[in-house]
Amino acid sequence: MHSPAPITSAPITSAHRLMYPAAAIYAALAVPLWLAAVSGLLPVDWSPALHAHEMTLGYALAVVGGFLMTRLSRRMVAVAFLSWLAGRLALLGGLPAVVALPVGIAYPLLLFVVAGLPFLRTSRSGHNAVFGPLIGAFLVAEALFWASELGLVPAGGMPVGLLLIATLLLTMGGRVIPAATAGALRRRGITLAQRVQPRLEAMGVAGAALCLLSAATGLLPPLGAAGAAMAGASALLRLARWKPHLLLRQPEIASLHLGYLCLGIGWLLTGFAELAGLPPAAGWHMLGVGALGILASAMMIRTTLQREAEPERFPPAATAAVALMATAAVLRLAAVWWPSMTLLAAAGAFWTLSQLLTSAVLLTRPRRGKR
Repeated sequence: MHSPAPITSAPITSAHRLMYPAAAIYAALAVPLWLAAVSGLLPVDWSPALHAHEMTLGYALAVVGGFLMTRLSRRMVAVAFLSWLAGRLALLGGLPAVVALPVGIAYPLLLFVVAGLPFLRTSRSGHNAVFGPLIGAFLVAEALFWASELGLVPAGGMPVGLLLIATLLLTMGGRVIPAATAGALRRRGITLAQRVQPRLEAMGVAGAALCLLSAATGLLPPLGAAGAAMAGASALLRLARWKPHLLLRQPEIASLHLGYLCLGIGWLLTGFAELAGLPPAAGWHMLGVGALGILASAMMIRTTLQREAEPERFPPAATAAVALMATAAVLRLAAVWWPSMTLLAAAGAFWTLSQLLTSAVLLTRPRRGKR
């Protein structure tokens, strides 16, 4: 994939140094605050839709920005961070929609201009061009959230923001993970013949698109569910061909495989919620806690090590962060079938510990130019 082109002649830097720790720290705070609100310990009226919004268009989109915004001036990195932070404060602070809406949409718009448009301009293949519209679609998800908050469209249904993040993980992870896997296997004298797997990728993208279209419009839920099942099947089939069993002792690669496994399972559970009557929250939380939580932590640490020219081997704290996140996913899924504040609190505690460990790893990496 092509990195977005620089938009200024000033000295350039990468947004990961600011956006990655901010995302992890925000995620560590947001979940316990949400649980405190749900249990009545915090006197605020935060809806489930707001919680879903902040985990996707808040936390996850900060991670996306840190990954994609690699060549910006320090001033533009500060603008990106402040626009993201202002959106969080405006929404959680309960500002009137006339103020919170333009503030909240500023960061997704900036991300599209800085990172999405360059994909559309520079991608020479349709495979990479898909990322431009995907990043732009977060503006649509933001607009749908506010339309729901203002009562312009019915509330409920599948969370579009989460499905967009899951689609981005499906497509972008389908490029990054096999490349990392092939490199690790090559160092052991093993060739990975099946990497991108374009037919399975096309199947997954088509399925995810059907699910997104159904979720955004509320039309043809069975077709959207079938699309989710297609996306899940494509992820699991691709993962099986990446020989994950050969890299179980390399946590920097195994964690990516584990996250992609959760992604495939999450898409399948999302599809079967409509097709087989499973609880919808099962798929949503496998995508949000299992896939997003694990892949975001692993990718933030991995790309930070790469960009700061450090060995890619995970430090023990990074491996522990992934293990804690996997435990959080299991507990949160258990709480779907056996509703319990104890299970929810335990899942939240493991999530928060994982994010705090992730932020600690990120903040203690020495910068390339200071070593």
